[in-house]
Amino acid sequence: MNDTDICIEQPEVTERVSRVETMRAVLRAYIGHSRDQLLESELDRLIESCELSCSIDDDHSSRVGRLAEGRILAVTGKPGAGKTRSLERIFRLRASAWGAPCNHEGSQLVSVKAPSPCTLRQLGHTLLKQLGYRVERDLRENVVWDMVRDRLKLCNVRYVHIDEIQHAVDTANVNEVQKVRDTLKGLLQQSDWPVWLILSGKPSFASFIENDTQLKRRSRFVHFGDLHLETDGQFLAKAVRGIITKIAKMELDAPLDQPFVARLIHAAGGQLGIAIEFVQDAIQEALQDQATAVSLAHFAQAYEARSGCTADRNVFTAEVWHHIDVSMALQDAHNDAHSADPAPMKEKKVRDRRNK
Repeated sequence: MNDTDICIEQPEVTERVSRVETMRAVLRAYIGHSRDQLLESELDRLIESCELSCSIDDDHSSRVGRLAEGRILAVTGKPGAGKTRSLERIFRLRASAWGAPCNHEGSQLVSVKAPSPCTLRQLGHTLLKQLGYRVERDLRENVVWDMVRDRLKLCNVRYVHIDEIQHAVDTANVNEVQKVRDTLKGLLQQSDWPVWLILSGKPSFASFIENDTQLKRRSRFVHFGDLHLETDGQFLAKAVRGIITKIAKMELDAPLDQPFVARLIHAAGGQLGIAIEFVQDAIQEALQDQATAVSLAHFAQAYEARSGCTADRNVFTAEVWHHIDVSMALQDAHNDAHSADPAPMKEKKVRDRRNK
């Protein structure tokens, strides 16, 4: 290698590495909300219920009544509310209660996401796989769940978390829904190995529990509701400032007044998780622009990138922003694009002069 063949790192490479490091810190950050405390409290209550039941087993006493069965913690919220990430965080914080981190060998907690679409048998297959059993043949539904129950005891698993539980019930018929209910009740009521369930998903699955007396009396609920300017505006403004200035270590060139926060809440459909994602995306837009400050324009760019909208339908720039249906932003952009296309030419009718 000659002296002139020195490898010099290009500035753009260094800048890219810096952007990646900044975004890694931003994406790792967790923004807590008051409902996290409620979720922690309810999860601790579930853990104590299990530990009480197991301590009676250790004393060789017989369990009766409520001590003889598992319980359910149901966590509901719209997509993007932040329930899944909140649960993941608490699972990490409570690792000592499980004996090992969630889904690790020796942990009493397993967590799975219900596939979509999902049958009861597919849900059982998903659990078996997470429990370390490789399903190599097509098994009947009842056989799958017999194996799940055996595997839970063999692996010393006391807690099962099923995320997106609505996938198993939303499109199922009445008989299939009841089979899901009966299967979950079976896990709770196993005489030799009752299991405690954590079910999370869209609000639609709440009726799945509430319409069954036996499940309802064994369940407690935590709901991740929509953000509202009156109750959450100040919290969200502090969160935006904290993420940008303390975590990303950038300046803030956007007014954190009520109008801005109201736009952010509306853009996120009232969901905290999505609102935080918009802040993260705005930071990334600023980094791509090599800016040192995050501005309102960067939030507008983030919304445009997500929705494909025009400027007059961008929540962060439109004058009449509160009438914009953010759930239909992509469809509106699609309609706008097609309305701008020239109308198709009509074919001329050719008169048939034969036999005339």
